[in-house]
Amino acid sequence: MAWRDEGVLLSARRHGEADAIIEALTAAHGRHAGVVKGGGGRRMAQLQPGTQIALEWRARLADHLGTVRVEPLRD
Repeated sequence: MAWRDEGVLLSARRHGEADAIIEALTAAHGRHAGVVKGGGGRRMAQLQPGTQIALEWRARLADHLGTVRVEPLRD
């Protein structure tokens, strides 16, 4: 299962050495969480609450946490 959407980053916290867990509020999918691979390192500075983002969420089942690819939106 996979989807793409735009939203606002609500929170980001480190997970392990190199990853981060984020929560985002999206237009079509509501509040959703996922793991950002490599998000706990230098990319953590980009993961600030309130940032408008484009995200791609993937998981085997809809109930799983899933992995997220995040790109900040620039106006």
